[in-house]
Amino acid sequence: MASVERRNGVYRVRYRDPVGANRSRTFRRKVDAERYAREVEVEKDRGAWLDPRKADTPLAEWTETFMSLARTLSPTTQQTYRRDLDRYVLPRFGNYRLGRIPPEEIEQWLNDELADGIAASSVHRHYRTLRRVLQTAVEKDRLLANPCDRVRPPKVANREMAVLAWIQAIALAEAHGERFRTLIYLAVESGMRWSELVGLRRKNVDVARRKVRVLEQLVQLDDRSWVRRPPKTSAGVRSVTISAAVAEMLANHLERFAVDEPDALVFANAAGNPLSHSSFLTHHFKPAQMRAGVTCRFHDLRHTSVALAIAEGAHSKTIQARMGHSSITVTLDRYGHLFPELDESLASAFDARLRAARS
Repeated sequence: MASVERRNGVYRVRYRDPVGANRSRTFRRKVDAERYAREVEVEKDRGAWLDPRKADTPLAEWTETFMSLARTLSPTTQQTYRRDLDRYVLPRFGNYRLGRIPPEEIEQWLNDELADGIAASSVHRHYRTLRRVLQTAVEKDRLLANPCDRVRPPKVANREMAVLAWIQAIALAEAHGERFRTLIYLAVESGMRWSELVGLRRKNVDVARRKVRVLEQLVQLDDRSWVRRPPKTSAGVRSVTISAAVAEMLANHLERFAVDEPDALVFANAAGNPLSHSSFLTHHFKPAQMRAGVTCRFHDLRHTSVALAIAEGAHSKTIQARMGHSSITVTLDRYGHLFPELDESLASAFDARLRAARS
């Protein structure tokens, strides 16, 4: 049992840890010492006792261990963690001990970032980064609980997706130069992500069979280097059937703008290098929007693809497979609001059937 004794004006708690080693901790107040003694015995009985020295590690030191453990994650995820930690988390909490980061201080930090004009979505990401770091400490038996679990992060409003009508999508594609026009048509028809489009290789396009195989993504890191990686889930690996019209455009594009090698990029810049997202938006996509009179993000072409498919009566399961979603739940959660017209048409069909049967 833990014992409390007074020496030299302080209260010392003595106890044995679960492996029999002697431990002690001092307190200025007797009530705090007695509370700690009770907590130690309860934690030992529950099998939840942790070596307090582990929780005494500075957060800045623990993050290096965390980043080492994160090496199995994608390069972009590692990059985001490192950027958020170095720029936002460690300047505030780097010297704090793992076991002594108050939830109220975390919440105040988030409020300070909002007051400084940082977007709520970015503040929420900083919170998630800190929470992941501390949750890993819990999983590795350095903390009993994650203080972020007692924090209310800022609410982030869902950004409304822009959905183009057929005439708008065609106008946007035609407003691009010949080198990138087919890129827009394929994005609208296939719903492929930017990283999938710019990483598409010639060997994965079969214009005769009208098939595009999505096997990988090409991502640019902060240091301007490029990395290839597989899709986030196995469902992301897929084969997309394209229309005869887009297949014809692709055949013409490959002949004019792509190097005749299996591993060559289908969509590259004039120098044959991968397309930088920011450069493409600045020099091609945004000027084309101005000419076409439409406003959207490039990712909204993926939303447009889904909306157009729904308007044509496509089954939600077909859309899931085409978009590479991990489950039908993801598809319905993201695009369920686009289905009301199908619900009404189903009710109308039932009405006609019922009236015909009753008559």
